Amino acid sequence: MPIRIIACGAFQDALKYLAVQANRPDLRISYLRAGLHNHPLELNKALSREIRIARQEGENILCLYGQCFPGMDDFLQKESVPRIAGAHCYEMFLGSHAFQQIMEEEAGTYFLEKELLVHFIEYCVRPLELEDPELRKWYFRHYKRILYIRQPLDPDLLDEAQDVAQFLSLELSVVDTDYAEMQANLFKLMNGAGSIGNV
Repeated sequence: MPIRIIACGAFQDALKYLAVQANRPDLRISYLRAGLHNHPLELNKALSREIRIARQEGENILCLYGQCFPGMDDFLQKESVPRIAGAHCYEMFLGSHAFQQIMEEEAGTYFLEKELLVHFIEYCVRPLELEDPELRKWYFRHYKRILYIRQPLDPDLLDEAQDVAQFLSLELSVVDTDYAEMQANLFKLMNGAGSIGNV
C-alpha cells in the first residue's frame, strides 16, 4: 500500500534534506501549516481531514508531529495512526539524548527553530501580547537562554535569532540539528516495524 506522511510544516526542510521520497514512489507527504499548534481545535480538524482523505486513497498513514494538542496520542491511537517518537519537534530535531542533556544543563531553555524564528511575531508576539514589557517579563521569567536549533537548509538567521534574544532579554546559544534519530524512527515506521501509537 502507498504511504502518506501527515507532517507539520516545520519538518518540510528536514524531510527534503533527508530525501525521504527518494526511491519511494509510493510515498506522499501532506504538510499542515506549522502555526496550527497555536490552534489545537483547528489542528485536530486538519489532521482528521487528512486522515480521511488518505484512507479514501487507500494509503497507510504515518504522523510526523509532536504532542501538539492535549490528547493527541489518544486521538491518533483511536485512528490507528502511528506517530513518530518525541514530545515535540525540538526533541526530534536534536535527538532525545542531546535534548535531555540540554535540559539537564539548563532547564530554562527557550527553543527556536526556523519556522518559529521566521514567524516569531505572528506565533508569539501578537498572540501573547509581548509588546507589553510587563507581560513579556512575566511569560519569560523562568527562561535563562534561547537555543536556536540550526538546520542544514536554514538561511542565515543568526541576526534574527539575536534580535529575538535581545527582545526577550535572554542569552543566545546555537546548536546544529542532528536528524539521525528522527530519520531512524521515521524509516522504522515507513518500513512497517512500528506499532500503533507513539514509537
